[in-house]
Amino acid sequence: MERLQEAVAVHLGLTNPEAARRPIRIIQFGEGNFLRGFVEWIVQQLNNKGVFGGNVAVVQPRENGRVQVLEDQEELYTVILEGLKDGQPVRSHELIDSIGKTVNPYQDWEGFLALADDPDTQIIVSNTTEAGIAVNDGDKVTDQPPAGYPAKLAHLLKRRFDRSMPGFLIMPCELIADNGPALYRALIKVAERFGWGKDFIDWLDRENTFVSTLVDRIVPGYPCEDAQELWGKLGYEDQNMVKAEPFLLWVVAGDQTAQRKVDELLPARKAGIDLVTCDAVQPYRDRKVYLLNGPHTTMAQVARLAGFETVGQVMGDKTMRSFITREMEEEIIPVQSLPKEELENFADAVRERFDNPFVQHSLDSIGLNSVSKFISRLLPLVTANVEQGCGLPERIVLALSCLLWIYGGKAGDVVKIQDDQKVVDAFRVAAGQDDFVDRILADAAIWGRDLTRIAGLTEAVQKNLDDLADRGVQPLIDRLA
Repeated sequence: MERLQEAVAVHLGLTNPEAARRPIRIIQFGEGNFLRGFVEWIVQQLNNKGVFGGNVAVVQPRENGRVQVLEDQEELYTVILEGLKDGQPVRSHELIDSIGKTVNPYQDWEGFLALADDPDTQIIVSNTTEAGIAVNDGDKVTDQPPAGYPAKLAHLLKRRFDRSMPGFLIMPCELIADNGPALYRALIKVAERFGWGKDFIDWLDRENTFVSTLVDRIVPGYPCEDAQELWGKLGYEDQNMVKAEPFLLWVVAGDQTAQRKVDELLPARKAGIDLVTCDAVQPYRDRKVYLLNGPHTTMAQVARLAGFETVGQVMGDKTMRSFITREMEEEIIPVQSLPKEELENFADAVRERFDNPFVQHSLDSIGLNSVSKFISRLLPLVTANVEQGCGLPERIVLALSCLLWIYGGKAGDVVKIQDDQKVVDAFRVAAGQDDFVDRILADAAIWGRDLTRIAGLTEAVQKNLDDLADRGVQPLIDRLA
């Protein structure tokens, strides 16, 4: 079977012969599965609709990356969408021909800097992991390239400044809060350390637009298990194909000027792409964290004790599905700031994503670092419900109780514990005491605060633990379903 390259794609009628002649409009730091299943897929849809007419230049941000593998296929690859849409199974594939160039700055530093010289290129996107937007203290102005992403980007921007050219729309996709301002601050720090002066910093402020973003699409990545079968169906060998779910959301936040620039330079809505421009990402981040990740964390505690292994199994069980749905509708949506109808529509979409028959999402995987996940995804909802007069959220409190049951060693080998050893040890020490619940909930080193100060929480958790000891978890699930 032939390896995917342009000649193969043209022969099969899968690519536009004009694709390679499109100008580079986006510089992308990161060549991993997520960006190729998200940004490049979006650009492909815009090009298909004739509303963009541009390609992406992909920059390898780390020394060991995938640029060479992309080049081996002349930057072509396949995105396979699998999931549910409007309740119906979706399984489709599309050749992506929207990467116009790849650059490895570790091998071609001048070629990397030259990306800044093209006036058609006006957007920069990145996904360099959550740790990527941080200044590397070892980076020097003479490094070619420096190790850190902010320093690499700073050099690119300095080249643009030295050419007296306009700046960029800069759209970081790293999964950290306020990623736009965080990247801006990192660039200022780099510029000051490198001694590039006030004129450059003023240009950085004046000519560049930094926005914060939230990206949402499950991208499982390369389908190792069924690659050979897929190659047979595609008619070519593709070492870079990417699986993704149909659902996609890109939230971009900035002031009104920034929002207009996003709509002008990246007219995603004209291609039917769900790109939302707004003043602040936080309400949408909360919506995702609490309505998608929150129920996941509940499942990892409650459902695992009931013997479930995957998200799909949970949603296929009538009682567990009702339990999770009521958690979303009664304990999460009422304490969010976005309009109720919008939250309910998102919750419907989340349940459809949970139902995805093509993805076996392991509850053990979701249960990794359960304590920190509970703190970020569910604990704020306990506080919000109490503060807004809704009382203790019973299903979330049961999830907390099950977490204490598991980490206290009561679940035996039935549920796997994978967490920071200090956290695990703290639970083990407390579990040997008569006042286990009081002791563990009061431990601010674990939770960041004393949870016994939340009215009624200690008593509710203790009752749940007593019931778990007497009857097991199923009667508790049945009562709250």
